This record gives sequence, C-alpha cells and structure tokens, in this order.
Amino acid sequence: MDTKRINNILAETGYAVYDSNLSELKDNITVAKNDIIIFCNVGSAIIEINMLEYAVSAGSCILIHTGSIIKLHSASPDFNTLSMLANEEAVLASSIGIETEIFNVLYKEPCFRIDNPKEISLLNNCLENLRIFSELPKPPHHAEFVHGTIRNIYIILYSSRYQNVDIGKSATMYSSADNYFREFLRLIRENCSSHHDVTFYAEKLHITPKYLNEISRKKAHVTAKEIITKFLVAQIKRELIISGNSVQRIAYDYNFCDQSSLGKFFKKATGMSPIAFRRSQ
Repeated sequence: MDTKRINNILAETGYAVYDSNLSELKDNITVAKNDIIIFCNVGSAIIEINMLEYAVSAGSCILIHTGSIIKLHSASPDFNTLSMLANEEAVLASSIGIETEIFNVLYKEPCFRIDNPKEISLLNNCLENLRIFSELPKPPHHAEFVHGTIRNIYIILYSSRYQNVDIGKSATMYSSADNYFREFLRLIRENCSSHHDVTFYAEKLHITPKYLNEISRKKAHVTAKEIITKFLVAQIKRELIISGNSVQRIAYDYNFCDQSSLGKFFKKATGMSPIAFRRSQ
C-alpha cells in the first residue's frame, strides 16, 4: 500500500493497518508522526529507534511512540511486517480502562519477541480485522469496534510481555544509566525545538554534563550533543518537507538567532543547505 493511501485511511479512521518491508525508513532518519505497532512475520532486520539498534526477526514486535526517531539500517530480502499506525485520538480512546502499568511494561523496551503461536495468531487476527474494517463503510458504532480492538492488541502484547518478564522486578531491570538515557531522550523530544545545549538536559536530569556525555557514549556511542543534533536535524527535515514554512520561520520556531544560523547548523550536519534539502525532496 502506498504512503498516500495509508495517510488517507489514517485521516478517515484514525488508524491504518498495512503490510510493509519498511523500505521508506531505509537509511533515512524519520520522526514518527503517529504511534506505531510493527509485527515481523518473516525475515530479519536491524532497526534503530531513538539512537539504539535492535535486531528484529519473525515474532518480533516493535512499539514506537509519536516523536520517536526511527531508521532501518538493513533487512533481509524477505523481510516483511504487519504494521499499524494510530493517531493520538485513537490511542487515547483505546487506552481508557487500561492500567498505566500495562503501558509502563510495554514501553520499557520498544522491541520484544512473541514466541507463543496462539498469541501471534491473536495479534495477527486483531490487526487483520482492523484492516478489513477500514475497508467497509463506517457503521454507527465504528469507534467502539476500532478502539476496542486496539485495546485488545495492547492486552495481547502485555500478556506476552508478562509471561516473559518478571513484572515484580521490572522496576529494577534497568541501571540508573539506562533510566537517565531514556529520560534524556524523552526530554530531547519535548524540548529540542527550544533547547540545543547539553547543560539544559543535564540540569533537568540533576546530573553533570560530563556524566551525561559518559552515559551517551556508553549507550549510543556518540556524545550527548550529537544526539541532540540528530534529533534536531530530524525535526527540521520534517518541517522542511511537510510544513511549508519558510526557512526564516523554521529558524524562529527552533530557537536559532536567524536564518543564517540555522543554515550553517543544518549544512554542517547534513552537507546541504535547508533550501537545497527542501528542493531535493
């Protein structure tokens, strides 16, 4: 299914289910505009999510939050997934009545395996039912079916995670460095449009910039500044592609002194000026 058709279905129904080899993410840094559930049915791939790489194979499930940065590094020729996009309204409506702990467990790690064939069948059936439903005329209780089915998907995924993770120990599964790094990434997603300096994030985390750099090098093999830059560049690329705003306006929105400052930053990071990048798309 082409991107235009997927976006049309998403606009009409609040979600879209489709087969994909994720080729649109190959060698490109992409900012997720919606929540995404990806289930790999066949093949294997290496996918980067928020600066961390994950090996994906048949049975792997990936949960991606809106605003996350994703990139496909490599994939086998037969790699294929059944994926679902859901907008904010659909996600919020579907999560009503689900305990917060379920989402805490699901999003501890964005990539995990489902080994139980019955759970895999349940997940595929729910996704396929949503796909079929999107192709039908909207009945009076369309939202109830959609949100109920997405809610069931979360429950299936949680059930699988519950059996494979010691939930009682989930709070202690990660080191302080892991927790700092995840919080660092969350803070960048929320603040990189206005704050580009490492000191700001270190202060928010109540640690020193030096320690934040040590954590970043350990977890992502790059400095904290490089991570901020990658997030910022990805956001600016998205603005240049879809917003239609002038470079001057984007410079203002992303807290650069002027258009020239943004241009120098962007060219240093990408090798292209913002105008040249926009024309190349």
